[in-house]
Amino acid sequence: MTGYFAGFRCPRYHAQVFGLAGRRLAEGVDALFALLGFAFVPLGKKTALEHTLDIFTTPAARSAWLELGSATQRLRERLIATVVPAKAAEDTLEPMGAKPQVPALPGKKHVH
Repeated sequence: MTGYFAGFRCPRYHAQVFGLAGRRLAEGVDALFALLGFAFVPLGKKTALEHTLDIFTTPAARSAWLELGSATQRLRERLIATVVPAKAAEDTLEPMGAKPQVPALPGKKHVH
């Protein structure tokens, strides 16, 4: 029965797993405190979050975001035009008039 579990006989296996989990937990708590400090600890009259929002809501920043969006849209259109040829967009599939035949299942009668 003990052959089914990896590292069952080795007690170091559990220490490594719990050590890794403990390190991840400590990193998560550290990140949470950093985020709370960013949002709630004042740097002068405002918090770092308020400073960041003030920077990114200026008219120049909004203009830059709009220009970035339009440049991204133009790049997307150029990539699509390069990858998908124009002829493929013009061709349409015409119906052939074929009608699929439904197989009859045993015990049930199908009305066509």
